[in-house]
Amino acid sequence: MKKRQPDNFSLDKLSKEEYYSFTELPKVMLTIFDVVVTLGIMTLATLLSFFFRHIGFHESNFIMAYILGVLIVAKQTNGHVYGILASVIGVSSFNFFFTEPYYTFVTYRPDYPVTFMIMLIVAIITSTLTAKAKQEAMLSSLREKRTQILYEITKGLLKVRNFNQIAEVGGRDIAKLFNSSVIIATVNSSDGLEEPIIFAFNNDERANIFKSYPERQALAETFRTGNPVGAGTEVFVDSPAYYLPVKGQIGPLGVVGVSCFDSKFLSEEQIRLLESVTTQIALAMERERLSEKQQKAKMDVERERLRGNLLRAISHDLRTPLTGILGATATILDHEEVLDKKVKRELLQGVHEDASWLIHSVENILNITRIDEGRIELKKNMEAVEEIVAEAVSRIKKLASNHIIMIDIPTDLILLPMDGTLIEQVLVNLIDNALKYTPFGSTIGIKTQIEGEKVMFEVSDNGKGIPKEDIPFIFDRFYTAPTISAGRRGTGLGLAICKSIIAVHGGEISAFNNTSGGATFRFRLPLKDDTNG
Repeated sequence: MKKRQPDNFSLDKLSKEEYYSFTELPKVMLTIFDVVVTLGIMTLATLLSFFFRHIGFHESNFIMAYILGVLIVAKQTNGHVYGILASVIGVSSFNFFFTEPYYTFVTYRPDYPVTFMIMLIVAIITSTLTAKAKQEAMLSSLREKRTQILYEITKGLLKVRNFNQIAEVGGRDIAKLFNSSVIIATVNSSDGLEEPIIFAFNNDERANIFKSYPERQALAETFRTGNPVGAGTEVFVDSPAYYLPVKGQIGPLGVVGVSCFDSKFLSEEQIRLLESVTTQIALAMERERLSEKQQKAKMDVERERLRGNLLRAISHDLRTPLTGILGATATILDHEEVLDKKVKRELLQGVHEDASWLIHSVENILNITRIDEGRIELKKNMEAVEEIVAEAVSRIKKLASNHIIMIDIPTDLILLPMDGTLIEQVLVNLIDNALKYTPFGSTIGIKTQIEGEKVMFEVSDNGKGIPKEDIPFIFDRFYTAPTISAGRRGTGLGLAICKSIIAVHGGEISAFNNTSGGATFRFRLPLKDDTNG
């Protein structure tokens, strides 16, 4: 089971201390604080009334001073009780200090009881409205902060690209948000749970309890039923954590557990916030699952398209040499006695060339199939560049009888970590490509040299070159251009295979036209094998 320590991120200022600060004080301390505030404010209102009487203000100003005190109490305390208490204190103080006879609750004037009653009603209504407005403002502030939190979490989830990253980001954010240790597990391809990830808040060793068998059972029960379990619920009531399923459209996509150590259950507001966060996690997981399905569907369509192109290439492009072989062999069989030795040799030479071309084409088809299926395996060894070039030239030499091949290799031995068979295939494809697109008598040059930390290979010709508009597509599969000889039309796979082989070697390949005419194909391979470093 993986264990993480949540790091700092942009939710610091929205953590639980600020988000729930008004509920974190113990209830007794909070009550004492509110009572002291109420008595202090009403005492100040009384002193202000004494000042008004001293300077000769009318007693209606005393009433306004007490109502102002009630308003301030309602704003500075929590709940309606203290506003009502302040109203009673205000009426009683006005009666005691500012009605004759002074310093007694007895009144001589018959209109005072009505005044007191109206004053009390106004004060209670005022305090109630103020407390309600304060509560609405507080709830509005909480909603705004929750929106901020969800925005920050959603922004983080938009950057991830797989279920494991979603679990990492989501679990870290929840641990930081609730200042609690968190466990999170996501669904795997078999519709079971992946190995959970634990985020221990402030390296709290108590988070190790998530590894225990009962907590694993609680995690599995949440995933199985799709309902919350653990602390504060009726299932796994002894668990020190609250487990909530991450619900998707077709069922649970995972489980999140938040520690509730010291019997501190999550409040209703915290549970609602946790539900909102898990909803965002579920949306991210659904998005990723949909993206994977779309990518798979796209790959399937592309695979079918390539398979169709491959079949068309085989049926069309391989038909010409097969027809030539069939025609030549039929001629020899039917007219063996009348054909002279020279004609027979020419026919057999044609059969040989067509058969060689067929073998070369089949090798390319097999290679492209291996690449598509991810079965291309590199068997790197230190190979002599000179030997690889020589072997490639010997394989293609029978097809190059009407061309001139020039080789330029340094005299010093160059050893290169590579799969010799595959690089040899690259050179054969490049030379064969030059043969197809140049007229008889053309020169094909093969050059190698060291360039810094890489070895450069070039296959160039002095033909007509590559049309400028074709260069961006020259390495695409099944892309072909008109050849000099119609009989040498290819399958359009050779250069695509070259690009794939060079890529898995960590190199790069390019094509360009020469200033003096013709085209050059150049690729570079690293002198050092980075895969072993």
